[in-house]
Amino acid sequence: MRRPLVILGCAAAAGAGATVAALAATTPRPVVTADPKGDVRGSLDLTRFSLARGSDGRLRASLTLAVAWKDDALSADSGPPGSVCAKLWTVSVPPDAPPDYLVCATTDDKGHLRGSVLRERANKLPERVGAAVVSRPSTRTVSLRFSQSVIGRPATVQAAAETTRPGCPRSSCIDTAPDAPATLTLTLRATTTTTTTTTTTAP
Repeated sequence: MRRPLVILGCAAAAGAGATVAALAATTPRPVVTADPKGDVRGSLDLTRFSLARGSDGRLRASLTLAVAWKDDALSADSGPPGSVCAKLWTVSVPPDAPPDYLVCATTDDKGHLRGSVLRERANKLPERVGAAVVSRPSTRTVSLRFSQSVIGRPATVQAAAETTRPGCPRSSCIDTAPDAPATLTLTLRATTTTTTTTTTTAP
């Protein structure tokens, strides 16, 4: 009588029985969206947003505006300063929950850009939990690079971009990409799928 021997996963990789383990590795390709030009007034009109993982493991959020702009375009003579931000959902689920993190470029008192990673807190102001390295690849684009560890190394990130015009607290002064409630999803961590192989041994 022949008896079936079931081998699960790669637990018995050595020996007479054949073992199969399939690794479904998801390559973290950049995710990109475009936004219509002219859908908001002012210089902080988003036209493109991308989120990617660099070769060094850091994440890179890039936001492109419709026209060239200088760093001090975020400074306000009165009222709240302007900002250029990536909104990240790592645990919460949009659109019913606010983002877990904001990665933003704002200006300091000298008009220079400063990058920050902020964690949202219920009924409190966001808490700064890390820095983001700011660069200007072009006169229209700003990029923010930051560590995955500062946002908890999630398996996936849902993201959207947002600009806020300086000195204007109204919702009409905010531009988003993609348009709410849509988001982009970047997969960061490979998933492992284990298969089951059945062999037959002689009695």
